[in-house]
Amino acid sequence: MGFTHSIFALELCLQMVPGDPLRAHLQQLIEQHPAHSSRRDKWRLYRDVSQLLQGRLQYAISGCWDFFDDDGRALNDFNMWSGGMTTLEGARRTPSGPADPYRGDHRYMTFTMALLLQHGTPSERSFAHACNVPEAALWKRETFARLLNSLGMISWASVKADVIYLIPRDDSFGLTAEDLRAPKFEYLRPLG
Repeated sequence: MGFTHSIFALELCLQMVPGDPLRAHLQQLIEQHPAHSSRRDKWRLYRDVSQLLQGRLQYAISGCWDFFDDDGRALNDFNMWSGGMTTLEGARRTPSGPADPYRGDHRYMTFTMALLLQHGTPSERSFAHACNVPEAALWKRETFARLLNSLGMISWASVKADVIYLIPRDDSFGLTAEDLRAPKFEYLRPLG
């Protein structure tokens, strides 16, 4: 008999600040990560990504996260999150042009990660406990900081699959406020 699964997924939408290399650093981490990597390599990638994101949470305008330890839902949701990497779902077809922050015209990026975990392992259960957040705190930056920090408690021996991606790949295709109002981004919750 096979094991059952849990899923943790997190997405943040952050304002791209002119001169801040966050998007470029995240892209570099993803692109330089080997396709076939050791557990230690994965741990380092997620540690580095988590540190970068935690250091810029003040620029996060919206986000979402999920943790489910129902096997069917975990598998279905992981396939959905993985699909975002292989579709044009969040991509613009044309460049958005330069931002004009002095007129309130900003550009945004989304960063997504999803982990398919082996349910019942000690690290999965510890992480499940970290995800037990009161409803009033679900969409707070502090909660996202806590979850990003808690990724370090996951043993990569418990991770059966993962996906990590960034939109846009190029600064000139930054998402606009109008892009973020599209139905495909409805799941992102404003952060407090």
